[in-house]
Amino acid sequence: MPSTAANKRTCQVCGKESIKKCSRCNLAWYCSPDCQRKHWKEHKPVCNSEYQSHQYEIHKKAFDTIIEKYNLKTEKKSTEIAELLTNGTDAVNAGEFAEKFGMDVQEAVVFLEWIKVGVDFKVQAIDTAKKSGFDGIAGKKR
Repeated sequence: MPSTAANKRTCQVCGKESIKKCSRCNLAWYCSPDCQRKHWKEHKPVCNSEYQSHQYEIHKKAFDTIIEKYNLKTEKKSTEIAELLTNGTDAVNAGEFAEKFGMDVQEAVVFLEWIKVGVDFKVQAIDTAKKSGFDGIAGKKR
């Protein structure tokens, strides 16, 4: 790879001076669209990972702002949210959630999507533990 840490404005492909970065992750420099296309297959995993990480950071900040704005971390509100999310239905309606907690629908969507990210992470972690043979260890007596 022609680019080095000392010279970050060097094309990732040909080593020429570069003035354009990947607009998605802002990590890789290129001298031309042609060089960027040539490098995409190699750059794509890094770019996707960086982009996803950035999106998680933005979403988490928005989630935290909503919690503060609507004082959702009280025991009463936390219990109400937990009951609403675990009442046995497959999905929670963002409109109803927004109305119940006095927020706009877009904020409710952001909140509920972040909850879904957490649930998906937990499910994935449990599945990984089961596949690795760690799923009953915590409950076993020594």
